[in-house]
Amino acid sequence: MSDFLALAKDALVTRLTNETFEKSVSLRIKDIGNILISGSDAQISDAQADCAIFSSQDTLTQILEGTLNPMKAVMFGKLKVKGDAATAMKFGNLFG
Repeated sequence: MSDFLALAKDALVTRLTNETFEKSVSLRIKDIGNILISGSDAQISDAQADCAIFSSQDTLTQILEGTLNPMKAVMFGKLKVKGDAATAMKFGNLFG
């Protein structure tokens, strides 16, 4: 497991403190690994999810640091979404 993947997972767990996902999201970070968000937890996992969000390490870093809005990242093609769009929107709401 990469250090970045562990740090990203921990950052997501912190943001999920007051949130609960009824459906699951797989955050797929290119050449790094996958994080599964389900309920109010995030885990490093390759499991299937209701929604998959594809990102580079650089893009996710900018989102976690608050320098890039997830919705803008989708509009500019830096994030790609497959599956349930409403779940992807809820994921985006974790960041602003």
